[in-house]
Amino acid sequence: MEEYPVLSIAYDLKELFRDFYRTDGYNEAKERLEEWIQLAKQSPFASFQEAANTLERWKEPILSYFLCPYTNARIEGTNHKIKNIKRRAYGYRNRERFRLRVFLECTGNTTGSQAT
Repeated sequence: MEEYPVLSIAYDLKELFRDFYRTDGYNEAKERLEEWIQLAKQSPFASFQEAANTLERWKEPILSYFLCPYTNARIEGTNHKIKNIKRRAYGYRNRERFRLRVFLECTGNTTGSQAT
């Protein structure tokens, strides 16, 4: 880090952003996010400046996570798996086989006994 001070700036910004998501309360998260945005805007990296502008536009929806820490990530992941199953198979003609393949890949159960 001492040899490459510019790299050190990028690393510190990355670590500060990780710390932001480890924050417990809304007020502290808001302060950390605003601090990160200001630091990123002052950084010599265009990519961090772009990210800061994006985070500034989406600040309230991002901070709402700290009021209600639930996301739809699991559902989105499952939907992505299903789309990949269809893509790999170039479509399914038999709806039951498609349903069983989704069940197998999403649950790991090979018997299909719970699929009905």
